Amino acid sequence: MKLDETEGHICMGAGEVKPGDRVTLFKNQCTGPTPGKKVVSPACKRQQLGGGEVIRTLNEHYSVIRVDPGVQFEVGTMVEKL
Repeated sequence: MKLDETEGHICMGAGEVKPGDRVTLFKNQCTGPTPGKKVVSPACKRQQLGGGEVIRTLNEHYSVIRVDPGVQFEVGTMVEKL
C-alpha cells in the first residue's frame, strides 16, 4: 500500500525485516505479442527501480519503508530485502 510519494507498506514483517534494513524495489516490464507473431503470452523482465529502507515494522506481516530520493513506485511494486 502506498502511503505517499516516499513511504509505503510492504508485506514483510517482524522476523523478516527490522528498522534500518535496506530493500530493493522492482517492477515487471512486460511486452505484449508482436503483431504477426503467434506468441500469445507476454514476455516480462524485472526492472530495478531503486532502493529504500525499512523505517518500522507494524506486525508479523507488514512494515513501512521509505524509498530513496527519486525512486518512483506504485501499488504492486515488488520489494526484496538486500
